[in-house]
Amino acid sequence: MPLFSARFAIALPLLLGVSGCAWVAPDMKHTTASILKPTQMSADSVALEVFSIRLPLGDPELNSRVWTEVDEQHLPAETRRRLSKNGFRAGVIAGQIPPALAKLLDLKDKPGFGNEAQQVRIADLAATPRVTTQHLQTRAGQRSEITASGIFPQMPVLVNESGEIRGLTYEQAQGVFALSVAPQPDGRVQVELLPEIHHGQNRQRWIGDQSMFRLELGRPKRAFDEMKISALLGPGAILVLGSQPNRQGSLGHYFFLEGNEHDDRREQKLILVRLCQTQHDDLISPGPLKLSQ
Repeated sequence: MPLFSARFAIALPLLLGVSGCAWVAPDMKHTTASILKPTQMSADSVALEVFSIRLPLGDPELNSRVWTEVDEQHLPAETRRRLSKNGFRAGVIAGQIPPALAKLLDLKDKPGFGNEAQQVRIADLAATPRVTTQHLQTRAGQRSEITASGIFPQMPVLVNESGEIRGLTYEQAQGVFALSVAPQPDGRVQVELLPEIHHGQNRQRWIGDQSMFRLELGRPKRAFDEMKISALLGPGAILVLGSQPNRQGSLGHYFFLEGNEHDDRREQKLILVRLCQTQHDDLISPGPLKLSQ
């Protein structure tokens, strides 16, 4: 071996030892674990479940029995008064689910939400009640939408705003709730729902967004600020939304109605919004409700 090569072979290990360097095989186990690690929710993320229960129009279960165990006092008295005048009804269920609502959902595991997820079966499409569900993940300050009604070719509605009753008519109209959330430090979430009517045809318009303007394609919207619903939901709590049975032609009547005025098979809805998960996982143990056929 040449003298230079021999000296280099001897010196190389010494240099590596002095400098603290070493050849280390990659830790494949650690690398794999990092890649497969589940994605975490952002700090201000909230997961909700939205259930829609449909029954024949005027069904006593929706208009009477369910509401006997819903806490409508959770909302301020003035809010309840404005909602009632416009055909809306809202309240909160915390803890054990009431038997009347469990019957509508056809829950397998009663009496209510516990540390393990409840099992809910969607009723056969040919029977009633019909239950559908939507899993919704949103963030603080982000707008989301909950579709309440179908699209009416024409919606002649009576609205009570600022003590005045006005008749409004919208073409190709649909009831929608604009949803926003505000997570609280204790694990609860402030949920706000603003009733809107989306009507007419899609068109482009400029929207202001954080001191910037962007072009958005959508239908015209009419928001009803006086009827905003705000509820502070704890772990697993449910916000219940429905209509007043004696407010025909009101905003709430159309929001929870399926089928037009000439349809003998018209149905009404009950909408449930359940707080499913936040970043406070130690406070919210129940996961999403699982549905089975």
